[in-house]
Formats: sequence, C-alpha cells, structure tokens
Amino acid sequence: MNKKLIQQLLDDDETRLEIAIAFGDATAANEDGLLYGDLMINALNELNDTLVQGDMVTIEVSDHMWVRGEYVRTRDDGKVEVLSAFGKLYTGTVPYEGKRVDLVVKDHEGETT
Repeated sequence: MNKKLIQQLLDDDETRLEIAIAFGDATAANEDGLLYGDLMINALNELNDTLVQGDMVTIEVSDHMWVRGEYVRTRDDGKVEVLSAFGKLYTGTVPYEGKRVDLVVKDHEGETT
C-alpha cells in the first residue's frame, strides 16, 4: 500500500468530497440536519489524522528536545510513544514519549520536505 499517495489523495478537498458522494447522497441530511457529505468528509479527515504503528512522527520530549521515530502508541494521557535510535551509541532503538508536533523542514531551494 502506498501510504504517501493515499495521504495526498485524502489531503485534497475535492477528492474527499467525491469519496463522500460515492458513499451516499452528499446533499441529504440526517436527523440532526447534518449533511451526509460533511459527515463523511469529517470522518475521512479524522482517519487521515490517525496514526498507525510504524508511522514516522516527531514528538517534543522537552522544551528543547524533539525526537523523530516510529509511532508505537498514544497513551491515555495523550502522550505519543515512538521508537528512535536518537542519541544512542549502539545499534538499537529506545522508546521516547512526548507531545506530537508538526515539523516542516525546507531544503536549500525552499521546497518543503
């Protein structure tokens, strides 16, 4: 499965609307008056933000330290646990936990990576 391609598709508003329409009448409303299309788009957005085991994420371990590692789980207190080789002198990974952060890195040409 090409998760990067799926991510790009789900990030596109028009694609999410087309998916919502395919699942049902996007202009019909439920008993609360919410449009089914909006409900489907909200569900797809939530799925899009849901981490799966092995995703590479960046967490803030302290106010001056960020660690990038493979997602393991989200604890009940909301902290995200990752496995990372950060700071290790030997081969292997160590669990770290902290708050998930979005880290945008730009290369020397200004492209977002």
